[in-house]
Amino acid sequence: MFSGLIKKLFGDSSASTPVAKAGPKPIIGVALGAAPGQAGFVAGAHTETMLQREIIVDHDLQIMGYNFRLRDSVLKRKSKMANSVLRLYDEVLLRNFLEEEATKAFGTKRIVLEVSVWALDSPLLAKLPHGRFVLMLHYNEEFFHEAIDHFALIQRLKEQGFQIGFDSFPLLPELLNLMPLADFHKLSVAEHDLTGLSQAITAVSQVAPESAVLVGDIHFFEELQVCRQMQVQYLQGSYLRCKELSDADAVDASYLRLIEVLNLVRADAESTVIANAMKYDPMLSFKVLRYVNSPGAGLVTKVDTLDRAMIVLGNKQLYRWLSLLLFGHERQEGDQDILLETALIRARMMETLGAKYFKRPDLDLLFTTGMFSMLEPLLRHPMAQILEKLSLPADVNQALLERTGRFGPLLNLALMCEDGNLAEDPVLFAAAKVTKAEVNLAQLEAMLWVEEVV
Repeated sequence: MFSGLIKKLFGDSSASTPVAKAGPKPIIGVALGAAPGQAGFVAGAHTETMLQREIIVDHDLQIMGYNFRLRDSVLKRKSKMANSVLRLYDEVLLRNFLEEEATKAFGTKRIVLEVSVWALDSPLLAKLPHGRFVLMLHYNEEFFHEAIDHFALIQRLKEQGFQIGFDSFPLLPELLNLMPLADFHKLSVAEHDLTGLSQAITAVSQVAPESAVLVGDIHFFEELQVCRQMQVQYLQGSYLRCKELSDADAVDASYLRLIEVLNLVRADAESTVIANAMKYDPMLSFKVLRYVNSPGAGLVTKVDTLDRAMIVLGNKQLYRWLSLLLFGHERQEGDQDILLETALIRARMMETLGAKYFKRPDLDLLFTTGMFSMLEPLLRHPMAQILEKLSLPADVNQALLERTGRFGPLLNLALMCEDGNLAEDPVLFAAAKVTKAEVNLAQLEAMLWVEEVV
């Protein structure tokens, strides 16, 4: 799982420095929420809107893709928007993915775009790279009044390489012939109790037996586990941020050993001292030697002792290795890949955005802050208790505990791309010295980077 990270994370210092890349074209400038002719509509202006993403996993908790929407502050107004404004919403979203470079971030993963039914005839669809996108449609009574009229339109988009999703479409008689066209039928945990959700899944499976069922709005890990017991192929939600924490249970001994070694490395202890601490954990010793001897490390001769491995890696690279290995332990929940990918995206986003004004040592700390921001769901312990065991710089602790200080704004921006409830405070962007467009590009660049290295 980690072998591809060697050159990117642990090569020479220049290899890990964020480099500006060509990204997708700038998002269209519109003031969403106003129709042409109304106050607030500014064609061609640069009113920026941030992308929000959510992980979609399969039944085995492997990442299937990412769902993208504009942030909830915009979504909450969608039911009140005129059709012309919904088209503008769709255009803002679609333009972020027009460039092939933007879609490389996902490898074989799906890019699910929440759009209105009015996007189905958008000329922008012809400009999107084919075979990568799922158009997740929200039901619109006006549009589907004569549902059969849209059969050919949807079929044509599928022939062009798009997949189609129906989000909570009602099982109306006039829609029954249309339902099997959808590759995905999305249902919401929030709209059903357990019995109702099970019945809805059964009903959809009967009218569209070849379609996959995706359950969204899963906000708690327990909901995720329950849904995995149903006939559901894919799951989506914010459950990683809402896992139940424990104040009483002890942190697993293997994590404590790894944290002890991390502290020694942070304190620039002698390589022999660090190696001796590792020897108490044979699996940790084995992993370090395996990684330093892997082809990606580019070593000519084999390293067969921990002392030598410490010299070859150096403390800075070793610290990143060990931070990564925190996510490599066996976990009962089976969510290691989700946690690792999320942590790496946050870390890379912070490192990339911070490159405008932070120096190299601080960029390393920004990367660490992003990685360690996932320790709470990883260890299922409050962050304050975890940080008591780690010897981290004050700037990192302040960001992780309070979301303030020098690194706090960048961490908040990384979290904002996942959590639509976090306010888009202009002060935050000013403190981070970035724009919303730069955050969007950094998010996609981070996902591209993670796809290349994991």
